[in-house]
Amino acid sequence: MRQELPTAGQVVAGESEATTLFVLTDRLYRARSLQDVFDAALDAIVGSLGCERASILLFDDFGVMRFVAWRDLSENYRKTLEGHSPWKPGERDAQPIFVEDIDQTEESDRVKDTVKNEGIRALGFIPLISEGVVAGKFMTYYEATRVFTQHEIRLAVTIARQVGFSIERARAERARKISEERFRYAVEASPSGMLMTDGNGHIMMANAQAEKLFGYSRDEMVGQPVEFLIPARFRKSHPDYRNEFNQQPSTRPMGVGRDLFALRKDGTEVPIEIGLNPIQTREGITTIASVVDISARKQAERQREILLAELNHRVKNTLAVVQAIAQQTFKDEHSSPEATKAFEGRLCSLATAHDLLLHSNWEYTSLHELASRVLLAGGVDQQRITISGPAVRVQSRQAVAISMALHELFTNAVKYGALSNDVGKVHLTWLTTEEPWIKISWQETEGPVVRPPTRRGFGSLLLERTLGHDLGGDVQIEFRPEGLRCSITAPLEKQMADQFST
Repeated sequence: MRQELPTAGQVVAGESEATTLFVLTDRLYRARSLQDVFDAALDAIVGSLGCERASILLFDDFGVMRFVAWRDLSENYRKTLEGHSPWKPGERDAQPIFVEDIDQTEESDRVKDTVKNEGIRALGFIPLISEGVVAGKFMTYYEATRVFTQHEIRLAVTIARQVGFSIERARAERARKISEERFRYAVEASPSGMLMTDGNGHIMMANAQAEKLFGYSRDEMVGQPVEFLIPARFRKSHPDYRNEFNQQPSTRPMGVGRDLFALRKDGTEVPIEIGLNPIQTREGITTIASVVDISARKQAERQREILLAELNHRVKNTLAVVQAIAQQTFKDEHSSPEATKAFEGRLCSLATAHDLLLHSNWEYTSLHELASRVLLAGGVDQQRITISGPAVRVQSRQAVAISMALHELFTNAVKYGALSNDVGKVHLTWLTTEEPWIKISWQETEGPVVRPPTRRGFGSLLLERTLGHDLGGDVQIEFRPEGLRCSITAPLEKQMADQFST
């Protein structure tokens, strides 16, 4: 079959179309904003589709189709027809719609009159696709009725594809810039020094607080390895810590268990805390470091330690004076050695609790450590004393009361109970409940047969009254024949009931 050669007019039309698409592609590639995309698109639409007026509309965040760019459309037209759309947000497989004559449509009289009053009879609705769904449309307007050719339809769809892709890219770029701006604003507004480093540990960004903390300007810091902010004695080992942290950021927080220091521009060192947040990017690991100067806190801690040490010294001196007074008081012939020894034992128990509390700033102490210090230091075979229970911290007031109680129970067991023979045993156990409460159980076994006392001594009064009052709980003592049993129930603060490493 003989192929017909194209006419001169057809060649010109093809070349014109190719030129239009080439120019559009180039302008869209160079576009740096959505407005650049809109301007390039409107020029291509008007220049290639034979219309003098055109518009671009996009769905807003509420799903309403809004005019975002246009050529030669009145404000009344835009206001009246804004929101009018043949497609819903998120619709897929949307096809272009071409109206040859507005009077031949089923639109309302209001829409028809608005269109005709604008001097428009024919229209083209071409969907703009972003991420596979309708994001908006561009429209072409004609003064006279028009029969749209397949060539015009294909060209309109081609333009729409390129414009839709460019809108998607421009929106993503704008979102990225907004995200970066918000991030930079948050970094700059942070009350702590903020540094961003790349995977090799070079500083990429620093905020004003970092300038204040380190004494360098951000221009002096950016591009430098982060190690130049670290004292010389730690500098050599720091890259290893940093690399290990980057490899396992969630399981090995950097700096845990070590005192950290920063080196200032003037050569002085400052104690710091560091919070690290590694982010995996296409370029590798980027780490955001929050650096806080803790000089004031360290100074306060040192002052508190000095005060606590002085307090502990004074308490011990006071207990020593009380002990000396007791010895003088119990010297006469009416005082028994047992009474003196019991009094001194109670003072020692009180001192033990005070000593343990000193190491935690008089806030709390480990119940297991407290019980071990009181019971296992009494010269009795440790195989005969069992101590078990979950890791629990008790507050200072509770620690003193429990220490005194355990001393009384231990002393009684040595004199009269399970530890007064060669085979008896003591079992100290405890558990916690959800409320939270702690339940402590003292059980003696294999000792002499127990008989209820004929009178209440100081130890019994201390256990049942003073201990119950100080703990805010309940104390029950049972003189069972098979062995004395003491049950202590007391409330705990929730954070004290949490398990921790002793």
